[in-house]
Order: sequence, then C-alpha cells, then structure tokens
Amino acid sequence: MGAIGYLYRRTLVNRIKMALRRPITYFYIVVILFYIVVMPFSIKVWTEQFSIDSPEGLTGVLTVFAFWLVPGNLIAFAKRKGLVYRNSDVHFLFPSPVSPKRVLVYAYLRMLPAQILINLFVIFCGLAAFHVPGWKLAVWFLFSVLLENVLEGSIMMLLYGTERLTERQRSWIIRGAYGLVGVLVFIAVGYYLREGLSFQTVRHFLHSDAVQLVPLIGWYISVIHLLFGGVTVVNTVGSLLYLGLFAVLVAAALRMKCTGAYYEDAIKFAEDYEEVLASRRQGNTDKRLGKKRKLGKASVRWKGAGAKAIFYRQLLEYKKNKYFFFDLSTVFALAAGVGIAWLYVREGGFGEFTPFIIPAVSAYLIFIFAAMSGKWGKELASPYTYLIPDSAFAKLVNATAIQHIQSVVNAVFITVPGAVVMEMSPSLALLCILGYVALSANKLYALAVAQIVVGETLGIVGRQLFQLFLQGIVIMVALFGAMLGMMTAGLELAYLLMVVALLLFTAAFMVVASLNFDKLES
Repeated sequence: MGAIGYLYRRTLVNRIKMALRRPITYFYIVVILFYIVVMPFSIKVWTEQFSIDSPEGLTGVLTVFAFWLVPGNLIAFAKRKGLVYRNSDVHFLFPSPVSPKRVLVYAYLRMLPAQILINLFVIFCGLAAFHVPGWKLAVWFLFSVLLENVLEGSIMMLLYGTERLTERQRSWIIRGAYGLVGVLVFIAVGYYLREGLSFQTVRHFLHSDAVQLVPLIGWYISVIHLLFGGVTVVNTVGSLLYLGLFAVLVAAALRMKCTGAYYEDAIKFAEDYEEVLASRRQGNTDKRLGKKRKLGKASVRWKGAGAKAIFYRQLLEYKKNKYFFFDLSTVFALAAGVGIAWLYVREGGFGEFTPFIIPAVSAYLIFIFAAMSGKWGKELASPYTYLIPDSAFAKLVNATAIQHIQSVVNAVFITVPGAVVMEMSPSLALLCILGYVALSANKLYALAVAQIVVGETLGIVGRQLFQLFLQGIVIMVALFGAMLGMMTAGLELAYLLMVVALLLFTAAFMVVASLNFDKLES
C-alpha cells in the first residue's frame, strides 16, 4: 500500500499512544472488557429461555443482521455515503499524489478495528451462549475478516468510486437493494400465511431454503449455514454462488478505472460529519448525517414571560419537525407495549414476572436511550439562556418540559396495551405511567449530576456512563422498595413505593441540576 499503508499504521499507532495518555481510556477498556465478558452470559439466559442456545440459534441471529447490513451497505455505497473522511483527509490526502482507489481503501480500512471487536464479541457469545465449537467460530472469524471484507470493499469500490455509473443507474441499484428486501418480506409473509404468527414460524423462515437463494443476501446467509450447520444442497449452492460473486467483483474492482470523481461527494459528507460532531459536543442530538432536515411552517401562541420563552421556542422547533417530538424512543415504546400485550395473550402470562413486566421493560428502554438528553444540553451551551431574567429552577423546568411531555406519551404507549389485556386496575396503570415519567426525568437530571462529579476529566462518554451508573443505583433502590411492598401489603404498595423512590431521587437530581445551572450561570 506504500504511502497509504504507512499513513494507516502511523494514524493507528498515534491514536493508541494519545489514548493511553488519557485516563478515560482505561475506564473505557474496563467497561468494554466488562461487556465482552458479562454480556455473553446475560445473552445465555435469553437464548436458553427461547430454546435457541445452539449453533442454529447463532445462525438465525447472524441471518437477521444480514437482512439489515447487506442491503444497507449497498444503498449507502450507491449514494456515495458510508465512508467517513475528516477535514484533514480533504486537505492533505485528496490533493496528494496517491491513487484515488487507495484513498478509498484507506477509508474502508479505518472501519476494520471496530468490526474485529464486534466479531470477537460474537465469538464470546458463540462459545458461552450458543455452544458453537471453537474451530467453527475461528473459521467464521477468518471468513468475516478476510473474504467478507474483501467482497464488501470491492462492492464499495465499484459503487462509490466508479465513474461509469450515472445517477439513473445508481437509483436502479438502490431500488434493486430495496427489491431484495421486498423478496425477503414476501417470503416472510408466505410463511406467516401458511404457519401463522409464532416463534417457530420465525425460526422456519430464518432457516428456509428460499431465504438462502435470494441473490447476494441469501448467498451470504448460505455460507453462515454451511459454517455453523450441516452441509445441504441449498447452502452448498448458495456458498458456491457467493464465491463466484466474490471472484467476479474482486476482478472487476481491480480493473476498474478511478480518477477521483467521488472526491466532491466525499468532501460534502466530511463537512456534514464535522458539523454533526461539533453539534454533539454542544449537547444537540437532533442533527443527523445525510440530507438537511426539511422544516415546515409553524407558529405558537406565546404566553408568559421569562424562562417560558425557552419552552415556547422548543415547542416551535418541534412543530416544524415532520414528526413533532416523536422519535425512535416513541416507536420502541409502542412496539414494546404491543409486544407485551401480544406475548401475554399468547403465553398466558409471564409467570412470576407478570406483575412487574411493564416497569422492567420501561426501565430497559430508558437505559437504551439514556444518552439522549433532548435539548437540555443545547440550552446549557447557549449564552442566551443565561441572559433570561429568571431563576435557574424555572429555566430548568421549561428547558425540559417537552421531554417530560414526550415521556408521558411514551409511557402511555408502553403501558396501556398490556394494562388492558392484563386487566390491570387504573391505579396500577397510572403508577406505571408515573414511574416511567419519573425515571425518564431522572435520565435528564442524572446527567447534570454526572457533569458535576465527573466534569471534563472523562469526556462526554465518561459522563454518560456515570449517568447510567447513577440510574442503575436508582433502579436498584426502586426494586428494593417494590420487594418491600410485596412482602408487606401486596402489589399496590409495591408499585407505590417503587414510584416514590423514583420521584425522590428525581427530585434530588433536579435540585442538583438547578444548583449546577446556577454555578454555570455565575
């Protein structure tokens, strides 16, 4: 690789040296090692519960990921996205006398360390949870790191770097990728109509011969089945087709002419990427890579003065969005609520976990979206917030009010379907909703506590991890209150003590957040 290889090696070595000089790095290493060691055993409980603790189960999981990754990469590369170039690359690498083809390879190779870490995690899960023989996992690792990456890199080069494809041809490739997904959906619908909706139906679909014969996606899945399962005619044919596609695409990528016509698109993507990073550092999580968000026309009736201006400005911003304040957390909440209701009817309950299944799922979802602080971080970064003639507490309440309204909507979505089928009393359902709102508010204000305790020592990620730690403590105390209530008076008191504990912690964090705001303001 010459100069590009030297640049890649030196960049990697320098990043490691710089990382080792920062205390946060060792904290990250501990956290990563913890997850790599502990998570497979947690997944083991889940695989045993659903009876997928076998090589067949891992094949099914990897098949699901293939449904998402393969067409996603095709679409991203066809749109000349998916490769991250920084401003330093734009200024120094693009004008250099280096082949544009090698510049593409350099950007692709930067994703390799992360992929290797993910593959190692899969190996640990395969050994601990799915009971896959070690030699099969070793073969899969070599296949994933070598063959799969070379094939994906070839596709990247042919779609991202080629100068022969017109915009019309690119659009047809994108439609073809969506078409492959449509074929998979068609097969899934066929299984549903024939066998009904059940976990066994999903298993039959994921391991079906029809899925393995779908071009590109299915051929990759055939290789997975061949490695982890037995040899069949279908997965053998699919694997041979995959190897044939590998040979053709690699040969085409090597012979392809590339003079750097993609640089313009790469520069635009690099600019967008830098803007997103700068926005995230300021606490604004709304900005995304890709097309500029289309904002509609909106208006609000302004009422009140002082800190209320923050609330009404946020309301105006959200009203301009296509989906108002609804986001991915809302979709997950609705899906979780419907899923709880469906599983309850199908299984006839959740055994001893039935009384607390809704709070447990709610807490899990809040943990997933714990790093999302809404617009509170943006308000802290704005100098105009501090110029408003009002108290810090009033600014805090108004700056987070819409997030609390959103959490109420999410709480209703996740609670009501299950509460209806479980014939839960209105008081218990209301306590479930109140508990979700309290824990969601705790998510916001725990970040302020983390900012005070951690400061800038451990960086943004360090503060978010400490925030998760605080939330873990809160949930443990709430669970203790629930257990105490169950042992003394029953379910009603258990829910009440759990919610009271959440509200007390949230109130305490809110006071700390206000004090921190006063400190920042002064």
